Amino acid sequence: MRPTDRTPALPRRRILVIKVGVALAFLVLVAQLVYVQEVHSLAYAARASYETTQIQPTPALRGAIYDREGRLLAVSVERSEVYADTNLVRDPASYAAILAPLLGTFEAALTSQLSVKTGYTVLARNIAVANAQAVLSKGLAGIYAKPTTVRVYPAGDLAEPVIGSVNTNGLGYAGLEEQYNAPLSGRPGETEVTYSPQGVPLPQGNRVVRSAQPGTGLELTIDEPLQYATEEALAGQLRSQGAPQGSAIIMNVRTGAVLAMANLVSNPATGVVTEAPDNLATNMVYEPGSVFKLVTFSASLADGIITPDTPVTIPPYIDLGGWRFSDAEVHGVIRYTATQVIAYSSNLGTIEITGRLGAQRLAAQISNLGFGRPTGLGFPGASPGIAAPASSWSASAMGSTPIGEDTGVTLMQLTDLMASVANGGVMVPPRLVRAEISPKGKLTRPARLASRRVMPAQAAQELTGMLERVVMYGTGVEAGVPGYNVAGKTGTSQIVNPNGPGFIPGAFWGTFCGFLPAGDPSLAACVVLVRPRGDYGGSAAAPVFSEIMQYAAHLFAIPPSPPPVITGGTSQPVPLGWQGISAPGVNDSRASLRQIVDQAVSGKGARVD
Repeated sequence: MRPTDRTPALPRRRILVIKVGVALAFLVLVAQLVYVQEVHSLAYAARASYETTQIQPTPALRGAIYDREGRLLAVSVERSEVYADTNLVRDPASYAAILAPLLGTFEAALTSQLSVKTGYTVLARNIAVANAQAVLSKGLAGIYAKPTTVRVYPAGDLAEPVIGSVNTNGLGYAGLEEQYNAPLSGRPGETEVTYSPQGVPLPQGNRVVRSAQPGTGLELTIDEPLQYATEEALAGQLRSQGAPQGSAIIMNVRTGAVLAMANLVSNPATGVVTEAPDNLATNMVYEPGSVFKLVTFSASLADGIITPDTPVTIPPYIDLGGWRFSDAEVHGVIRYTATQVIAYSSNLGTIEITGRLGAQRLAAQISNLGFGRPTGLGFPGASPGIAAPASSWSASAMGSTPIGEDTGVTLMQLTDLMASVANGGVMVPPRLVRAEISPKGKLTRPARLASRRVMPAQAAQELTGMLERVVMYGTGVEAGVPGYNVAGKTGTSQIVNPNGPGFIPGAFWGTFCGFLPAGDPSLAACVVLVRPRGDYGGSAAAPVFSEIMQYAAHLFAIPPSPPPVITGGTSQPVPLGWQGISAPGVNDSRASLRQIVDQAVSGKGARVD
């Protein structure tokens, strides 16, 4: 039999099993393919997207801050931050050679940064947007850029304690920048950025997820030229007096608008004057001295206890609660009118009048005039001051409290007091923000706190006349402003020893507060110097008041006063230093002085945060 090339036939059962197995395997493969393509497709797509895209926050432009005339005091500018993932950098030296000219830095420094495999490394901050895009155009793996903003203060450090600053995250942490941080900040956006698998940003690979919303701007009540003039005058006096710090405020008595608020510190050894670390005018509490006598006199005039011509017998000294009180100069028994008591700032005369007024009424007037309570500014760190109720007063308080001891005040509170007298007895809450400005330019005036009467109009008018005598022939002669009748009060007080009882020997606060024109007041101002050589408020702070109010009167074209006429029992000769000037002279001086200050302000270097 011939051999055959056919293999033996398999049993039909076995063939069937093989076919079924192949079919099942095929079905498994198909099922797996469907599972991968359909069920897990979204998951794999998301994983691929995660590896090639990234959501980055887009910073909002912070709202600008302007002075009352629209001059820029703070503005945010779009910038970029360039950074690297050093784990993706293969040749640090070649990268550095390309990047150094674009980032404005040294190759060696960049090479060192890029050589350390730490991952995220910032190479440059506050880079121009065009420079950052030029960096990305080089297509360097692991080199990225993200949008940021930088805060610029065109007038430099001017009014820095008031305006404030922002931190490295662009958030306000001091001053108005902190107080109004929420509206100024706006709302950040989000951008989807696409990268290649090698970590290179892809051109046209950005997609805006949510647009950033710019912040709301602020229009302040501050006048930039007046702020500059105030700081210059205060700085000059700090150097002249060897005082380590000082503050000054100018305010519109009718509206409560703060037109200037200066806060400076000085190194007496070098004469270098800089902006204070915080807003001394609202945050620093001190015993005001004799300027606080306005509390006693306003209440006594309101209650009819005295008139400007009421005679007061003043002894050589007064003993109260184990303490002996005296005047600045030793004297025997003298008789003054109430006006002369305040004009010559007699402590003993004031104590005598306070005895007629009573402790409860004095304490009530202290509270009524806002001491021990917030002013309403809401400024970060602002102090309400310290004012104890009469029930907790010591046995000597009826001697110390009416002459400006025992009570802690801020310069802002004293300015409110003086402005209330100037405003006919009505206290208008102070304000620093004139309007909020929407990104589209719409102005919204913030609601004002209610004004309130703190003394009768007649009492305010009588007190104004008495305060005019302080400047005409009393302790505040150096506060005079040529061409204007000025009303005001000096204050000198010892600095409390922080490490024990009593006071620091030879250390004083020197204060002057006043307003002009006395007949029709427009502006009030207060100045305080810490530890001046001149000791007294009349010689240390009053000259600053004179200088800044002379400029302010010219700046706002306030008409000059008629020559003063002093009649009645308080008659004294008009000081020889008083000289009237004509309206044309005021206008001419205003134009030239304004121009000088504008030029000086524009010449200051910008501050950048």
